[in-house]
Amino acid sequence: MTSANTPEHSAMQSLQQLVQVQTFLFDYADALDEERFDDWVALFETQDCRYEVLSRENRDLGLPLAIMGCYSHGMIRDRVAMLVKGVLTYRRYQLLRQISNVRVRSQADGSLRADAALVVYQSSEEGVSSLYMVARYEASLIQRPQGLRIRQMAVVVDSFGIDTMLAVPL
Repeated sequence: MTSANTPEHSAMQSLQQLVQVQTFLFDYADALDEERFDDWVALFETQDCRYEVLSRENRDLGLPLAIMGCYSHGMIRDRVAMLVKGVLTYRRYQLLRQISNVRVRSQADGSLRADAALVVYQSSEEGVSSLYMVARYEASLIQRPQGLRIRQMAVVVDSFGIDTMLAVPL
């Protein structure tokens, strides 16, 4: 048995993938929390990518109609451009995303399937904080020379009532 085929090697490789994906998702959240939307857009694959926000209820019923969806890199870029220009208005809140329970699985095509829990808190300009969103990330990630990139990101929300317009990406 070569060292590459040992259970220890396999466990180390899995741990390295988990750390890489966790770091990527934390960077994803930081870019959004800090409103560095260009950095967020850069995390998506430029040739073929998809970003959707779906309700868990619809997803579980096999009704994959997105609450919000962008089906190309250009659509993601345009969504952010409208947000930055103020076309998509929303009440000013500071958002804080917390990601936990990250799970990673290698796929047959070489991509990684990443699932994670997401909680988003919002704080008003007056300093009042509340829970904004409970969701999970279901991502398909691919390795590129510059690092991981998102091929597909589904944000599956458990929250049935979204009290503000869903202008800012999750």
